[in-house]
Amino acid sequence: MESNKSTHILLFFLTFLTLTYSDIFLNPEVPQTLENYKLYFFENWPYSVSLLFILLAHEMGHYLPARYYGVKASLPYFIPLPFGPIGTMGAVIKIKDQIPNKKVLFDIGVGGPAASLFLSLIVWTIGISMSKVMEIPPNFDRSGYLFFGDSAFTYLSTQWILGPIDFATMDIHAHPLAKAGWVGLLITAINLLPFGQLDGGHVIYSMFGESYRKWIHFLFGMFLLLALVHFTWLIWGFLIYYIIKVEHPFIKDVMFGIGKTRFVFGLFMLVSFLIIFVPKPIILGSEFDNPTLLDDLFRLIVKVVGISE
Repeated sequence: MESNKSTHILLFFLTFLTLTYSDIFLNPEVPQTLENYKLYFFENWPYSVSLLFILLAHEMGHYLPARYYGVKASLPYFIPLPFGPIGTMGAVIKIKDQIPNKKVLFDIGVGGPAASLFLSLIVWTIGISMSKVMEIPPNFDRSGYLFFGDSAFTYLSTQWILGPIDFATMDIHAHPLAKAGWVGLLITAINLLPFGQLDGGHVIYSMFGESYRKWIHFLFGMFLLLALVHFTWLIWGFLIYYIIKVEHPFIKDVMFGIGKTRFVFGLFMLVSFLIIFVPKPIILGSEFDNPTLLDDLFRLIVKVVGISE
């Protein structure tokens, strides 16, 4: 049965609202007045509109190739989240047919992250160029704030466009477009994790075929080590292992493989994933200067080695 278009429109509208008002809705520290809601609307609509466009492009990157190959797929379901610093859990489409082969799987799988990567890079670059560098006052109390972490790309591009910046004494007042670009890159990176039914799982399975089952669990074990850096990845590890699954279900091969061009583009996307991946996505101000479990483990090893010597 075809999905009801009004459901998709309603979820799209609700996601716009949660993106726009995630900072004020259910927040006891902000007065729930009409004036404040107007203020947040005019301040946040560039974030809401640009991120919705990024999410829509991501899902169309799956939907259009699916339609091209005659694979039935739903329109995007946007997922509103009325609390938290982001305001959404992204969007999804439902693939209603069996994928015929790995070539089709690759094109449907890679289209989404390729589209959102491209748009997120543009939105981030425009947004960070419109952002402002602020000096952190001495003895500033960070405990009441949330901080967005950096990937290699966001750190280097910020230093290039606004820098040099010493983040021990300075911070960025991010433009709403920069925030939208950051979230778009984060969502793209999570989708490119190379496991199960995630986009990265489709891509890596299409590229390496059944032989990847020999090493994908080792790669998953290495991924779990990221929990030593930030607890978020332990939660994702749980979701991947029990719900998304580590291995991809069987899809038959194409007679001549996916081709050199697709394979090279797949490698490009996997390298892009490493560049845009954020080890510590959102940091509580109270934990900003605290060592990670990885830091503690490293110090313990150094101490043990030092004692043994």
